[in-house]
Amino acid sequence: MIRQPPWRILYIEDQAEMIDLVRLALQTMGCEVHGATDGTLGLNMMRELAPDLVLLDLMLPGLDGWKISGEMRDDPALCRIPVVLVTARVQLAASPRVRPLPEADAYVTKPFSLSEIRSTVACVLQRQMQSQVA
Repeated sequence: MIRQPPWRILYIEDQAEMIDLVRLALQTMGCEVHGATDGTLGLNMMRELAPDLVLLDLMLPGLDGWKISGEMRDDPALCRIPVVLVTARVQLAASPRVRPLPEADAYVTKPFSLSEIRSTVACVLQRQMQSQVA
């Protein structure tokens, strides 16, 4: 169930400075942004925080974004949390195996602008709130 602002966002990203940058951008929208710099920590934080939305990088130490997405899909407590994948297309092209992107509510390609991340998060949260009313 999505709350009204402040929305709780979890950003799972291996670059701490990216988490800080996105935190500053989303605070202006009434978001409380938590960060995890590896997949295992991120999945544990997700279970503790019950965020309204997860921003998920695919290339992570520990559990990667594909595994986290699968864990979320299989867990009744996590499967309804909206996910925005934040990834670089070059990472996918450089992958030794071609893997389909996990299911997500939206995608943001690195490098991204702060206005792009704000509008994507706002759109996904709005859609989530409307689906709960319907």
